[in-house]
Amino acid sequence: MRHETAQVFIDAGADTNAIERAVAARVAGLAEHGRIGFARNLEGSWGAGDYTLDLMLDDDAPACDDVFADLAAIAGVARIDHVGCLSIGGGLRDSGLRDGIWRTLMLRVRAGASDSHVAALERELLQMPAFMAGIRNWRLSRVATPGTWTHVWQQEFTRADDLLGEYLMHPFHWGWVDRWFDAEHPQWTVEAISHAFCPLESSLLTVPAS
Repeated sequence: MRHETAQVFIDAGADTNAIERAVAARVAGLAEHGRIGFARNLEGSWGAGDYTLDLMLDDDAPACDDVFADLAAIAGVARIDHVGCLSIGGGLRDSGLRDGIWRTLMLRVRAGASDSHVAALERELLQMPAFMAGIRNWRLSRVATPGTWTHVWQQEFTRADDLLGEYLMHPFHWGWVDRWFDAEHPQWTVEAISHAFCPLESSLLTVPAS
């Protein structure tokens, strides 16, 4: 299964209703090939777009390059930051999750980071759900397409408080994982992030990735 995720940036004053209709119409034909997620990012997102779009598609689905080109041409869309994802780990606690929260963290590993530091970063991100019951489903991916980002870390929550409270404030996060993101720490590895979260109609991660 192929997975592409994107941050959709819109112009100030754009007609968001028209944009939402146009995006929904363009990706509607892909629904028969997998699962589509598209929702407006909530207040508290940073370094991200106005919307998060995810395409979880069967391997025989049409190529997505034309889709993203068409979406970028919609009136009011400023740009689309999209990546292809190659899953390296994940898990499910609640495959039937509905009306939840979808969080997408895009990150860029700095060029000077050692392979051992990158491997440790990946390992510790995937350890987070063991400490945080609020993470209901999760997936860590390496980016398979050229561009700004190197990894995508996505989670599904029942409610926003589980992300903004337990996840962001947990001692394992701040006392351990955060060192990879701290430019003043000797193990600094991540030089840029994009943090977005939005409403989730039903679990996207229930669909397995290849």
